[in-house]
Amino acid sequence: MTKFGQVLAYNENTGIATIGYNRPDACEKCGACGAQSHQGTIELKADCKPGDWVRVELPQGRFLQATALAYVLPLAGLLGGLLLGFLGGGGADGPTLLGGGLGLGISLLLLWLNEKRIQGRPEWTPRVTRIYPEKPSLEDLQCDGKPTAFQR
Repeated sequence: MTKFGQVLAYNENTGIATIGYNRPDACEKCGACGAQSHQGTIELKADCKPGDWVRVELPQGRFLQATALAYVLPLAGLLGGLLLGFLGGGGADGPTLLGGGLGLGISLLLLWLNEKRIQGRPEWTPRVTRIYPEKPSLEDLQCDGKPTAFQR
């Protein structure tokens, strides 16, 4: 996944840049970055200065894996817990709800443990891959050298 943003602040002591996502004019109809909300901030290690535009990438395929973990695991925990509570409690509401709550709680604990396991690993960390001193043009925004949907 690729996002473009502008450096809002840079801490020279830590090398951490605060990047705000604002859609460049050239991105208006492209959609190469998923055409999702382009507002927000992230802090990443980079060698840049306030006002620079940057290209931020999450390593290939990790965005879908992270999304699946964040949504599918809690849903599976909730539904599995509801089913086990229903079967174990003979269909009574109390055990069914308790099972659902426990299943959801266990899945959230697993997500938290997984977050601690992958935190800071390069294959899961977004990184600045390109710095533009000025607002990038449409030609500058090509992803992986391929024409964007807007250019076809």
